[in-house]
Amino acid sequence: MPILKYNCTHCGEEFAKIFLNPEDAPKKCPVCGTEHLVELGDAFSYDEKSLNRYACVSCETCGGDDPCLPPASS
Repeated sequence: MPILKYNCTHCGEEFAKIFLNPEDAPKKCPVCGTEHLVELGDAFSYDEKSLNRYACVSCETCGGDDPCLPPASS
């Protein structure tokens, strides 16, 4: 079930739409009603470095270039 982001090239509205089948994809802008839509891709995207930084709460190393490593076991 994709959630895709779209942009209307006529009015500039940006919106996301969830749908089950490709034929249910939006055909018109919900604001101005034109059919000038451009698919921008997944509505929820992330990069791995950001995900690691937000998930790590055990150390202060996430700000660097190295990936966050689990603490060494004693």
